[in-house]
Amino acid sequence: LPRHFKLSGAARCRCGAVADESVATETVGCSVYDHAGAFEATVEVRRCAACPPKARMMAGPDLGALGLFNYNNLTIVSHALLNKYDTLLSASETTFHGFCEVMQREYEAYGSPTPFMGEDRFRTCWFSFMNLQVFEDSFSCDKCGNNPRVVVVDGVTVGFQKRRQTSSLRPPTHTCAESAFHEDVKPPRVPLQLIPDQALRKKAIALIKWAQPGGSAP
Repeated sequence: LPRHFKLSGAARCRCGAVADESVATETVGCSVYDHAGAFEATVEVRRCAACPPKARMMAGPDLGALGLFNYNNLTIVSHALLNKYDTLLSASETTFHGFCEVMQREYEAYGSPTPFMGEDRFRTCWFSFMNLQVFEDSFSCDKCGNNPRVVVVDGVTVGFQKRRQTSSLRPPTHTCAESAFHEDVKPPRVPLQLIPDQALRKKAIALIKWAQPGGSAP
């Protein structure tokens, strides 16, 4: 990977505005994080005229052709690193904290001159990268066709096998004195049920039971 990223073509700011090409370019320092190490580099940027001057927002290169995700011109993450977390998340439900701990140890083992980023920054980069991806599913309905607007699915309860039960085995929801405590957790303002009204929801459930074979009248 290069140690200097040039600004080629139209540069887009985080606000979505395209920077004016007549504006002079500036060079700022950045950190590039790959799957085996990180290093310091420089990147060319242009000031965004659409953002307030106090915000000091910059428009930088896309870098997608190099297999890189430019988060904010200061933090650049390789697609290989982000895809690595995708694989671990889907295979073993790896947490952000656990992944960052593993990557920090790998960086130390490979002698990376720059340590791995913090957990909060990686979480923000990963969700920002996922927001740019196009996801499709295979849901299909005989009446609605492919990709219906509303899909109702059933949940799955996963438990531990009795033969694997030990005195130290605890469910994921178990709390102790060392558990993390978050004071800013607030319940959602918008109800999460498909039918927010409780009385109407009960009538709908009763109607579904009545429509089933052998169902009783609601």
